[in-house]
Amino acid sequence: MNFVSFTKYKSYLESLGYSLERGKDDYSDSLHFITYFFSKEGEKDKYFVNVFTDCNGIGDHIMSINYGHGSIFVGGIKTIKIDMRKKFWKNLV
Repeated sequence: MNFVSFTKYKSYLESLGYSLERGKDDYSDSLHFITYFFSKEGEKDKYFVNVFTDCNGIGDHIMSINYGHGSIFVGGIKTIKIDMRKKFWKNLV
């Protein structure tokens, strides 16, 4: 199974002007993933990138990508579909 690389997607977001925030949600001990937040100055929408981790808490495979602000339940955050049939996503593997 092919996964999108977190390091490649991180460099892509940084090229768009987004920066990695200091805080992160670390669920590596129980659920085996970490959520990283990317924000851009002057913009309230953020990228939330969930990354799988191994037993050591290290990982590079993206589980899901969300974009927006507010709450998932209210509709402020939308899921970005990863479609491996498209060249953009294949280049990030």
